[in-house]
Amino acid sequence: MNSCPFCQRDLEEKMAVCPSCKAIKGYLKVSDFILGKDLLIFFGLIVPCMIIFFAISARNLFGLYLSIIMILPILFAILRLILGKKWMK
Repeated sequence: MNSCPFCQRDLEEKMAVCPSCKAIKGYLKVSDFILGKDLLIFFGLIVPCMIIFFAISARNLFGLYLSIIMILPILFAILRLILGKKWMK
């Protein structure tokens, strides 16, 4: 049994939403939206990799800089996937 970090209610291991305070277990919170694993992989890994691919194919200095910058969301997404889900409200 786990407990909700916000309201301290006992929860089962498989529960993703706390029934009392409505806290959600997820990977990343963007504004008021909590991303699951699929969306984190898509927006954190696939989209930046596509941007890097097209930026490198432009073969100019801006493309190189953009490619370097897009490594940051990839590293952040990998870190969040390694750390796993956490409770967010």
